[in-house]
Amino acid sequence: MHQVTFDPARMEGKIITNTSVVRHEDLETILDIFNDTISSGLAVCPIIKVEDLGEWIQIHTACSLTIDGVLLKRGIPVRPKGGGIIEVIDREPTRFTDMLMYWATTIDPIDILISQELTGISGMMRTGNGRILGNLQEAPMLARDRIEEVLDNLAEAEFAGVLDLGEPNMDVLGISVERDHLGIALVGGTNLVAVATELGIDVKNESISGLTEISEMRHIEDLL
Repeated sequence: MHQVTFDPARMEGKIITNTSVVRHEDLETILDIFNDTISSGLAVCPIIKVEDLGEWIQIHTACSLTIDGVLLKRGIPVRPKGGGIIEVIDREPTRFTDMLMYWATTIDPIDILISQELTGISGMMRTGNGRILGNLQEAPMLARDRIEEVLDNLAEAEFAGVLDLGEPNMDVLGISVERDHLGIALVGGTNLVAVATELGIDVKNESISGLTEISEMRHIEDLL
């Protein structure tokens, strides 16, 4: 998070990315899946990087912790709290049904949840009801106006994925926050991989795998 240098106004700098690896013959299929998932509002942004490794293709996609990194650069001491499964009813996120706190695990909570096959993202995209991946951040309540300003700037750069910006000292999707703080619920960047897995694509994923220059990435629609 502290290494993020992304400036949404200039579309310059480094963002945190997740890395997916798929077979070359699955590239067209997985790009279509990723595009549908992004269009459904279940990813951080539509900008990706594709690298040809011969038999395999490596795809870098935006991690939601990029948003935390930008908030930090603007002087807002945001802190990741945990990752979990969010129940969606009629296309509205209602509550976290499962949550793993970052302090309780040495690997990314989202990766654990994907491996447990607890998601129902493809069904949610079809019917509006299902279970998606998301995470929760905490920030001081006095920074709310500044947070809203930064999130608006990010949205203008097509970095979205904010499911809920909570009120001070109030639960966010059923999860309590620390006193004098507010919660920010974000979609998980690895929803893309989870959908592909649900649909039977063999994809290997590493969350929070590194930093990628935004100038090296392209809008997914330009790759279809």
